[in-house]
Amino acid sequence: MIELVDFQKQYKNTAIYEPTNTVFPGNSISFLMGKNGCGKTTLLKCIGMLESYRGDILFDKKPLSEVRDQCLIIWDDSPCYQNLSGMQNLDLLSEGKFSRKEIRQAAEHYLEYPVLNRKVKTYSYGQRKKLMLALADLLKPAYLIMDEISNGLDVDMMDDLAEHLNEMKKNCTIILTGHQFAFYEKVAEHIFVKRKTVMTEISPEERAANSLEDIYHAQTA
Repeated sequence: MIELVDFQKQYKNTAIYEPTNTVFPGNSISFLMGKNGCGKTTLLKCIGMLESYRGDILFDKKPLSEVRDQCLIIWDDSPCYQNLSGMQNLDLLSEGKFSRKEIRQAAEHYLEYPVLNRKVKTYSYGQRKKLMLALADLLKPAYLIMDEISNGLDVDMMDDLAEHLNEMKKNCTIILTGHQFAFYEKVAEHIFVKRKTVMTEISPEERAANSLEDIYHAQTA
């Protein structure tokens, strides 16, 4: 699980998150939704210690410093080394832990081998996303956070990803953000909504009775 303990975030005098205590349960998929600019990506940056905050963020009761090698965040823009090939990126980002054969086997589930040997600067937005999904398959993190992961993927790949995430959660805490509700409807178990400075968990009863889109509109109106 990933736990926020008295978590607070502000920029200068503007509060982004009021004091928050929240648990994203382990071995399950949590979905955080809210309007653009509400602070979803800011929270992910705090989880990865890319921004300062007050309070604590714990990973099964441990600070990030103790589990950093078990945590992977995949960002919407999928930053990569542009002048390296897909294969070289995966080798570098996985810190040389895998053989070329292992990397190819994981990556070819998402991208054809000729594409993997091209420089990433030639990749489309969706191809960069797929490259990061291959990295997740290689690393098998205990904590996986994905920002707008469905963007840039076609319908078949989204269906495949949904099935894959449901398999990965057996050994992983997963947090997702995004707006393509048809995709997240397939995988989301715990629903959180960010509105103004407050993050609220949706009750199981409300989740069972309403679609994600209906919850979103009701909570962010």
